[in-house]
Amino acid sequence: MRLALALVGLILLAACGVDYVAPVDDNVPTGSDTGVASVPLISGAWSLNASQEKYVCVRQTVTEDTYIKTIVPLAPTGTHHFVLMIGAPDGPDGTTDCNSTLTKPAIFASGLGVQPLEMPDGIAVHLVPGQQLLLNLHLFNTSDTTLTGTSGIAMKTSAPVDAAHSAGVVLAGKTLGLTVGQGVTTQEGFCTTPTAGTTMFAVAPHMHLLGTHLRAMYGASTLYDEDFSFDDQQFKNMPPIVTTAGGKIDVTCTYENHSGETVHFGESTNDEMCFAITFAYPAPAEGTCSR
Repeated sequence: MRLALALVGLILLAACGVDYVAPVDDNVPTGSDTGVASVPLISGAWSLNASQEKYVCVRQTVTEDTYIKTIVPLAPTGTHHFVLMIGAPDGPDGTTDCNSTLTKPAIFASGLGVQPLEMPDGIAVHLVPGQQLLLNLHLFNTSDTTLTGTSGIAMKTSAPVDAAHSAGVVLAGKTLGLTVGQGVTTQEGFCTTPTAGTTMFAVAPHMHLLGTHLRAMYGASTLYDEDFSFDDQQFKNMPPIVTTAGGKIDVTCTYENHSGETVHFGESTNDEMCFAITFAYPAPAEGTCSR
């Protein structure tokens, strides 16, 4: 995505130069005590002036076969969301300022309040030597003082799994034409799953400050149907749902807007989005599923 089109090339959903890649600090808060023993995967250190909003990119080349069983987001205050992608190297390893452009298939995306996500038994995210991780961080300081932090991902590993049990993410929702008028309104996005046999097992909502409820359906099956809190965008495990060729994902987002202005789709926290971020296996070849 540009984010969304990018939280879309996420998934669903930068030209960076060389700099130091900060190690993950396991003491960085994620919003609660996770209780998950983890090791560093990738992270980026940053600093934000008062009211500043920006993107930071972190690139890191994979050096050994790694199977991720549990993903542990590291998201101190100032982290709006991030997307972790994987693919062929497209720039030097390191950390720099960048933009929202997402250029590789995504393996994880996180909003505020996301807690560790554990894969079902026998399922893992597979990282291959020679691939390059790309972490795209969206940072926003809403305070009147400078913030500094280190955002990224730690992990708990598993035994190897075959390709059919390697997981990835898909971002389903609405991008083009998203318009939030005054009062209580709804927006609907949809897409079709191109192939049969992909198993969806977890889902997280993603909207911004005006969002109040998100409902995601796959045919007659409910993926998600809950009130929305900007500070609590957690992945939730769900009963496994297996896709069919041409199956339809419907995402309906409800907003309450008393700002006096019409708000449109955009990457800033003050714009809006409408996405259901789903985890599935085998890892989808194309992470985009939005209109």
